[in-house]
Amino acid sequence: MELEILKKSWGNLNERIEHMASFNDKLVDHIITSRVMTTIDKINRLYTGFYIVLVIELVLLIAVLMGNPFDFRYNIQYIPFGLLLIGVIIAFFNLLHLHRSIHKVSTNNRIDQYLKSIGAIYDKNKRFEKWFGVIFLAIGLSVPFSFLPTKIDRVGLEGALIDTTIMVAITSVLFIAAMRLGAFKNKHRTQLEQDLKEWKQLKTLAEEAQN
Repeated sequence: MELEILKKSWGNLNERIEHMASFNDKLVDHIITSRVMTTIDKINRLYTGFYIVLVIELVLLIAVLMGNPFDFRYNIQYIPFGLLLIGVIIAFFNLLHLHRSIHKVSTNNRIDQYLKSIGAIYDKNKRFEKWFGVIFLAIGLSVPFSFLPTKIDRVGLEGALIDTTIMVAITSVLFIAAMRLGAFKNKHRTQLEQDLKEWKQLKTLAEEAQN
């Protein structure tokens, strides 16, 4: 009789342990999923803001190139604005592609698969980010040269070259510093990677508690 009671007690205990393990797994998934969805919502709102800014920049740049409101006298003065226009167009279509790709990832997937899929999208997007960085640097370097003709008229060739060299050096230093400080780093992607890391850690803890 006591043996039967003992077996029944062990059975009830095992059921409770299994139920607790299942509860822990669901709790971990719920916590990380809620955090991930919050980050995705922030990304969507951010991208919507980017669309608006890029469209405004596109209109203004076309107006500058076609209307010459700054009374440019030399073609070289249009180069920074032309490069910036190219950069804005690339950024717009890249953003559109990135936004659509993330939206296509099924939220019905397990949370780790969902995060890995988004991470893979960002990995493929690195090539576009590099091109955008190159264009951004080219714009920064072309700005000093666009002022070169007017500087030559004002201070002569030697003074204009010295001043332009200083401006190019400052632009290069600022660009390198910005890269090292993480100005071009995708913070939302970093957050999603951290969420995946925490999900794995919590899953490991839940499995250890079960064993």
